[in-house]
Formats: sequence, structure tokens, C-alpha cells
Amino acid sequence: MSVVHLAGDTPDPGSRRASWILLGVLTALGLYLSWRILQPFATVILWAGILALLFKPLQRRLVERTKKPNLAATITLIVALFSVLIPLAGVSLAVANEIGTLLDEAPAKWNAWVGNPVNKERLDRLQQDLKARFPVAGGIDGERIKTNVAALGEKLLKLSVGIAGNLLQGVVRFVIIAFSLFFLLRDGDKFELALRQVLPLSSRQSDHLISHTAEIVQASVVGVVAVAGIQGAIGGLTFALLGLPSPVLWGVVMAFLAMVPMVGAGVIWLPAALFLLATGSPGKALALVLIGTLIISTIDNFLRPRLVGGRTGLHELVVFFAVLGGLEVFGLVGLLVGPAILAVAWILLDLFRSSDPGSAEKS
Repeated sequence: MSVVHLAGDTPDPGSRRASWILLGVLTALGLYLSWRILQPFATVILWAGILALLFKPLQRRLVERTKKPNLAATITLIVALFSVLIPLAGVSLAVANEIGTLLDEAPAKWNAWVGNPVNKERLDRLQQDLKARFPVAGGIDGERIKTNVAALGEKLLKLSVGIAGNLLQGVVRFVIIAFSLFFLLRDGDKFELALRQVLPLSSRQSDHLISHTAEIVQASVVGVVAVAGIQGAIGGLTFALLGLPSPVLWGVVMAFLAMVPMVGAGVIWLPAALFLLATGSPGKALALVLIGTLIISTIDNFLRPRLVGGRTGLHELVVFFAVLGGLEVFGLVGLLVGPAILAVAWILLDLFRSSDPGSAEKS
């Protein structure tokens, strides 16, 4: 049976079905190979996409004023570099440096501090007080703590080696993000138009999906990252003023923990306050508790509702698992992408539920 049809011939239904299946298989294969090609750069593309959505209003205002898309994209890219990317790179380098310093100095300082008779007496007294008030504290084993601290030191050493080894890779990713961001800013409308043409949705549904996705990402960046960054900055500055070691490192850790619902930065500053109390600095410990309670832990409740409101539409428990799952799948960018993906999936489910195949709108 010949598969060639003369002009004017109408293919039979079986032939049309076979062509449709072949086209579907080729399309699926093409999409799979495209994903395999882009997969190594998925994180970079996500970072560039998030920054493009964040700085999109500035880009559009500059285009309206200058009428020059290239110039507007260049200015916006410079703003993004100096307000986000370069500070992040600087903080990353400072954290890597502090981890190295901590690993070099911490063991000697710890041994010297523990070997001090005054500190040893203070620790013994504190342990006795804990045993009297909390019987479970009697099971605390000092040798086990030392073993765990040593194991933690080994893990941090491996982490620092990994950070040093990935420094060049980080520089390359930084350049690719900046390169991608320029074109996403300059040609954002073209990418959006192409996305609209690919989506099997009506014009109204496409507008709803794209606008809400941009709003959710912007809300996540402003309401989650910005607020957590403020909490981490205040915590790190407080650590530095109180003379605690590695303030940048612990500030970054507090910022990350502040992004996780039901966890918060108190996981770091509260043990630090106990450390200050145990080392004979009750005034500093009280100051840290006051700053942590009244500022670091409450600024989230004050700022986030005003910056985000209910724009993500997700319950805190859902956000909790979305953040952890996004972190596991996508790395650091998953802190933003995780909640956004779940929120977008909910929007798609709502569109699917409310759609009527028999009366679909034409785009």
C-alpha cells in the first residue's frame, strides 16, 4: 500500500491516525531530547527567569522612556547585577572564607575554652542546674558531644572543599545567568507570545495563568527572600556587634531558616544566646534574646503580610513541604520555585476544572 497521495486525494482515517501517532511520537522525542539538552542549565535558566520577572516592570518603564530595548535591557541588567547578583556573590565568598576560618580556628579555641578552669566550673554548674530542672538533661554525655562536634567539623571541611572546588563553576554560572537575563529582559514579550501560542488555552486562560505566575514569583521573592534576607542581615549584624564568631555565615544560615515556615531564625540565635550565657556574658545574652524576640522573629509577621498578603494562595503547611521539596529537587532556587510550582499547578487544576471542552474560547 502506497503512503504517497496524489493531489486532491483524501487520506483514509487510518492513515490520518497513523500520521497523528507518528507526529505525537516525534514531538515527544523532540521534547525529551530538548529537556536532556537544557537540563544541565535548568537552575541557571530558573534564576534568570525569576530575575527577569522581578525586574520586568523596570525594563518596561525604561523601554517606554528610551524607545531602545537594548539600552533598557542593559540598564536593567546593571541594576540587577549590583542589587542582587554581585551582593549574592560577595556573601557567598564571605561565607566560604568564614567556613575556612572556622575550621582552622574553632578546634584550638574550643580546646582552650574548655580547658579553662573557670569555664569548666561554669559548665559543670550549668549542667547541674539543667539536671535539677530537667531530669532528661542528666543523659547528656560530654564525650558524645565532643564526638559529634568532631564529626560536624569533618562535614564542614568537606563542604568547604566543595565550595572551593565549585568556585570556578559558580563564576561560569554567574556569567550565564547575566547573559540569559539580558535576552530575557530584551525579548521577554517575544518569549511570552511564543508561550501563549504553545499553551492549549484560550486568551483569557493564558492571561490568567501568566499574570498569576508572575505575581506568585514576585510575591515569593519579595515576601520570602527579601524578608528572610532582612532577618539574616539583622541577625548577622547582631552577632558581629556581640563579638560572636562567623557573623556572615550565621546570618546567611538564619536567612535560609527564616524562609522555611514553622522553623525560623530562632534555631540559630537562641542557642547563641545560651552560649553567651554559659560563657559569662549575661548582658550580651539578654541583648541577643531581646533583638531576636522583638525584631528578628517579629519582623516577618510585620512585613510579609504587607508585601505578600495572600497572593500565593497556599497554606503554611503546603509552603513548608514546597520549600523543602523545591530545595531537594532544584537546589537553592527551589526555595522560590517550589511554592511557585505548587501554586501554578493549583491554578492549572482550577482552569481545567472550570473549562468546558464544548465551549472553549478561541484565542
